[in-house]
Amino acid sequence: MRWRVIAILATGLWFVSTASAQNRGGRGNAPVAAERKLPPKPKPVGAWWYTGETPPPMLDGHPDMTGVWFGDASGDLSKTTLPGQDLILTPYGKQRYNTVDHSKDPNTRCLPPGPARMIMMRHPAMIVQRPDLVTILTESQRTFRLIYTDGRGHPEDVYDYPEWMGSSIGHWEGDTLVVDTVSINEKGWLDTSGHEHSDKLKMTERFRLADRNTLEHIVTYADPVFFTKPFTTRKTFKRQIGDRILDHSCLENEKDIENLVPTLGDAGR
Repeated sequence: MRWRVIAILATGLWFVSTASAQNRGGRGNAPVAAERKLPPKPKPVGAWWYTGETPPPMLDGHPDMTGVWFGDASGDLSKTTLPGQDLILTPYGKQRYNTVDHSKDPNTRCLPPGPARMIMMRHPAMIVQRPDLVTILTESQRTFRLIYTDGRGHPEDVYDYPEWMGSSIGHWEGDTLVVDTVSINEKGWLDTSGHEHSDKLKMTERFRLADRNTLEHIVTYADPVFFTKPFTTRKTFKRQIGDRILDHSCLENEKDIENLVPTLGDAGR
């Protein structure tokens, strides 16, 4: 009996030793997990602003802002002002702000967001730059804006035909695109917080590349009806390499508008 037990134990040890050797041999032949790599992705094909490559030399002497950009939502513009450039409401502006009905936000109603707010949304926007024209295209409602940089001025009848995006004329000051916009539809809002404006609003924007992939947007708003003095805000946007703007229709399958109820002032913020 004792020899039978010894024989069984010896047989078991032989199986364990053999299996251990096989396992060691298997690990030696197969790569460890850290060495198993996916095949390299193919190099993206397209323009430099899509692939992230170094931009070509400036052809017209100005940095090229072409590309897809994304930043924060408009929120409350009073929280993005530069030092000494505070947003101060007139008595009328304060009364309007305190009683604004957030259920009537033009953006909620699927109306165009306005020239500055259009890029301050949770949708990417694309800039297409030419020497004589800069176009801003936003994914939100597939809205567009035209900034003429060919030396023209505003049309003589510009105030007879207010536009949601206003009339925008641009020129270059060094590496900064300066844009003057007037005749903006007074039904628009400047931000999600509910700052409104009148037909007297004038905007001066300064677009500048802080670096290759960061766009600085400084805006001065002047409207004596709603604000005691001009105020200036600053926001930045990041280049979205390899991205594109997609299709978005606010009214497609829209089910919220009929259920909106009046929400006044701070109750909607």
